[in-house]
Amino acid sequence: MDKFNSRHIIFLILGTGIVSLKTYPTIFTKVGGRDSWVAVIVSSILIIIYFLYIINVCRKTKTYSLYEIFKGAYGKIIGTVFMIVYMLMLFLTLIESSAVEANSMHTNMLLSTPQWFFLIFFIIPAIYTVKKGKVAIITVTIIGIVLIMIAGINLAILTAKYKKFQYLFPIFKDGITINFLITILKTFGLYGSISVVLPYLCEIKDTKNIIKDSLIGLFILIQMQIVSVTGVIMTFGINRGNLISYPKLIQTQRVSLFDFLEMGELFVMLQIVGGWFIKYVLTFFALTKLLKDLNINNKYIHYVISTIVFLFAFFAANNLFTLFKLLDYYTYISFVGFIIIPLITFIMYSIRKNGKNL
Repeated sequence: MDKFNSRHIIFLILGTGIVSLKTYPTIFTKVGGRDSWVAVIVSSILIIIYFLYIINVCRKTKTYSLYEIFKGAYGKIIGTVFMIVYMLMLFLTLIESSAVEANSMHTNMLLSTPQWFFLIFFIIPAIYTVKKGKVAIITVTIIGIVLIMIAGINLAILTAKYKKFQYLFPIFKDGITINFLITILKTFGLYGSISVVLPYLCEIKDTKNIIKDSLIGLFILIQMQIVSVTGVIMTFGINRGNLISYPKLIQTQRVSLFDFLEMGELFVMLQIVGGWFIKYVLTFFALTKLLKDLNINNKYIHYVISTIVFLFAFFAANNLFTLFKLLDYYTYISFVGFIIIPLITFIMYSIRKNGKNL
């Protein structure tokens, strides 16, 4: 457990890629309408192509250090600048994770509990976990993802009788519109969170099966997202679903067994709180790794970052409408910062590396 192997990348992909699309799908369904589930399928194919290309470049160049790739692509100075941009994306993801968790729990579960209370009991345990190192990170991730998948399977079974397939059709009633393309961009941007995995690649000691294990993680991820977004549409219909901020939390309130047992919310609370915590600690640890590459290794850095995240997250989470406006911007920022910039970087690094080998 003191080192990563390629099988761990399955859990890293799931830990970073699951919760954004599942927790606030109305960010893109309001634009894509009933065809949003088709857009998710398209962006799922794109994220597979994107991530496999990234891994393939690492394998062919035998370089897994993200900092070395940035320097190799742009030179030391410009490469460091782009590395800082990538680190700012990680910082924004920390704010997203903590703010959405606090706001979703406050809005749907514990209305009288203030957001700052959720943030404190989210951020402080994360500091403890991250400071314990990569063994604690991978342990929390594996256990959390397994429990989240079990909860997801249970929810799929319990909510099946409330879903209507006819809500998914007709497809492309108005043809392929600009809104459909924007929805693909948004969902692709939210999928971009799996780029948080990139700083972990240099920790993988056995990379022989990294392509196969990445594919396993990606296929599990995309089927979860497709089932999730189609499930929301089939449960509420697109018009009603778009009026709900966190439809997965409302969807599970319908679950009832024998008019006595109602445990749907318990499962989804595990998914949301656990899922966002896993994404937060994975992102936090990745950020501290990159700071060390830049020789920034102050013993108080965890507390400084956490305090800044708390302040920004409190501002974002304090108002539901403000949060969703910021999340809307975040989808586009994520597309640029987590998809476009890394993709261009790896293309340039591959070209330069191949040029030197000629």
